[in-house]
Amino acid sequence: MKKLLVLILLLAVCTAAFATEGRVRGMGVNPIFYDDDCLFILFPQYISHYMNNAYIDAYSYSYDDKTTEFQYSGGLNFKLLGNDFGIYINRDFPIKFDYNYAKLDKAMNLYLAMGGLGLGLDIAMDNYQNDNYYMKSTLKENTLGLGGKIGLEVSGFDVAGQIYYATGKSEVEDVEECTDNAMFLYGAARMKMFETDKSCIYPKAELEIGTAKEVEKDLTKTDNEDEYKFNYMTIDPGIGLNHWITDEVLVIAAASCGFYTGKYTTSYGYSDTTYSYDSNYTMITLPLLELGLEARLAKWLTIRAGINQEYYYYSSKGDECCKDDVKVSYYDSDFDYAFGIGLNFGQWTIDWEICDDLFRKGPYIVTGNESDFAGSFTVKYNFGK
Repeated sequence: MKKLLVLILLLAVCTAAFATEGRVRGMGVNPIFYDDDCLFILFPQYISHYMNNAYIDAYSYSYDDKTTEFQYSGGLNFKLLGNDFGIYINRDFPIKFDYNYAKLDKAMNLYLAMGGLGLGLDIAMDNYQNDNYYMKSTLKENTLGLGGKIGLEVSGFDVAGQIYYATGKSEVEDVEECTDNAMFLYGAARMKMFETDKSCIYPKAELEIGTAKEVEKDLTKTDNEDEYKFNYMTIDPGIGLNHWITDEVLVIAAASCGFYTGKYTTSYGYSDTTYSYDSNYTMITLPLLELGLEARLAKWLTIRAGINQEYYYYSSKGDECCKDDVKVSYYDSDFDYAFGIGLNFGQWTIDWEICDDLFRKGPYIVTGNESDFAGSFTVKYNFGK
């Protein structure tokens, strides 16, 4: 009975709704290959296409077989003074720190769209203090994150750029201090080709460049200082097809390739001596295949499913712990799948990404087995109708 109550409470909490991440996750395909509410996260100019909507999202993260964390976020798209605005709260910030408490989880997002131009601003901040944390020392953790977005429609192309910066400091008074700084740049472009009432082709390219640095100081031994640096770059071109087999059945097929390279540098400082080691990583994806299906069984009911298969080559050289180079290389593949349900009741839309745990174990009220209800659950209310 208790589990049933939790399920009812989850449904009640979610009836006020954020962008349809439930739909995107339920189809299991990169959202850049089709149009959906959450597209303005990549291309801010698209917020104009989804005006007068209110959203709340609920989604879960499973860290192991026993630990699941739920998070909620909400937002509103509205018109003001002839322009299109969006405001969202408690969203994920793309940079997180491995601190005990101030992880930089909670962000506020602001959007503005004018014609074919879209702008976005992300702000995240976490602070924590415990005056009796370790041997009666004070633990202080402070993190701040800022992000900017721009999107344009240019000659049939959707083009976007994003930049994020985050800084953090975690200090156990008179014991140790850790300072972090991270930044990454993201760019994306896509085009609609051969568009008809039934189908459209989406070529796309994504680029991401990032850097991070962490400095750890032992405050009990002022000559001890460790430094960690990480730099990476990814390039992901691809192409997707949207095709309506009938007026009720949509198929999305996509193929992408990718190149990732990263370098990790570790420096240990003792007295006047510094030891430094490098590790280099490369991963080539060729290809990533994605297939999504959405079928409207009734005006109020839609079912979704998606699969993707990734083939990749991975190699690394170097070791953080010793001077001798260690080389590792292999070919491998990953397979993933997703299921979802959409419900529509007038101005209300519910999108539910069904957690595969529910299929394997069944509902608690039927089988008595512990199982997660959903990976994400979204409800949208359109107040413009």
